[in-house]
Amino acid sequence: MKTAIGNGSSALRTLKSQLSYQWRSSVLPAFFRWWRAELIACLPKQWREVLEPSNREVLLYWRADGSWNPQGIEATLPTLPAHERQRRQVLILPRDQILLIPVQLPMAASPDAEAALAFEMDKYTPFKSSDVYFDKVHVPNGSKRQDHLDLQLIVVLRERLDAVLDSASQAGHRIDAVDALNDQGQRLNINLLPAQRRPANTHPTQRLHQIVAGLSVVLLVSIMLLWVHNRQSALEEMSRQVKALRTDTQQTQALQQQLTGLLDAGRFVEDQKAQALSKAALLHELSTCIPANTWLEQLDINQQGTVSLSGQSSQAGELIGKMKACTRLESLQFQGIIQPDSSTGLDRFSLTAQLRIKDDLHASAPDSP
Repeated sequence: MKTAIGNGSSALRTLKSQLSYQWRSSVLPAFFRWWRAELIACLPKQWREVLEPSNREVLLYWRADGSWNPQGIEATLPTLPAHERQRRQVLILPRDQILLIPVQLPMAASPDAEAALAFEMDKYTPFKSSDVYFDKVHVPNGSKRQDHLDLQLIVVLRERLDAVLDSASQAGHRIDAVDALNDQGQRLNINLLPAQRRPANTHPTQRLHQIVAGLSVVLLVSIMLLWVHNRQSALEEMSRQVKALRTDTQQTQALQQQLTGLLDAGRFVEDQKAQALSKAALLHELSTCIPANTWLEQLDINQQGTVSLSGQSSQAGELIGKMKACTRLESLQFQGIIQPDSSTGLDRFSLTAQLRIKDDLHASAPDSP
């Protein structure tokens, strides 16, 4: 498991180094430097003086004869004014005091390129790593190969640079960085100053960068918190609207149920009224279509409109034929058999019929005779 984790960490470091190398080898860094210069040129003079790197540094050029050339002016080791001593002091070494050596390393060695160069220093130079100070510069890979890393190794003798730094220290200078010139007389933008000689205090410009970075982080966090707050406010507003809509929906459903109940009650009243009218009309019609020799003992009308009649008649067998004159009855039929009643001398019958409800249910029933 440890081996797997170690291999994963090594792969991540290698990928990071490859991406870093590809970034430095691309045209983007040069583009951003040009863009920064153009933006600075648009600012007022006071701001340009603060932001321009050349205005934040004092360049001290050293020559092999031991003389100093501050800012391009021939002189011995200069005595800087008090206000310039607060700026970053950079020692510039001439081309003849350094070694520039092209080096190729495997891409897998890019995470520990400095250690690899120190280990193989005697391979690239006549010196050991303990005798020199060195730095490296990434060189764009013109062959587009991705399996190796092109570097330029910059080497200066430790003894020579220590003597120069001691001389500068005795003169009251605080050397913040040691740079060098290439064959074209341009700065390499490196730092050969050994770690033990680098100032421990933070440069004001670095503090400004840290403050700007801190403010950027604070602004980013504030923007995120504001976004979360806005989302929360929007969610609360949406929840309130949903709650109001739910309340309105419940009220609408309650009104709809109430209206449905009223409609059902109205239909029930209409049905009851229609049934009452039908029953009144049926009673009136039965009084006319039932023969005079027939007496009804029981009349029942259920909810389905089924009419049950039972009684006695002297001519019960002819009763259905005579009752066909009843227009509000249909499907007349006897229930059971006709039985004579010895006490009355009449025939006892029981029949059923279906009530026919006419279309005009709201018509008033005629008066009973």
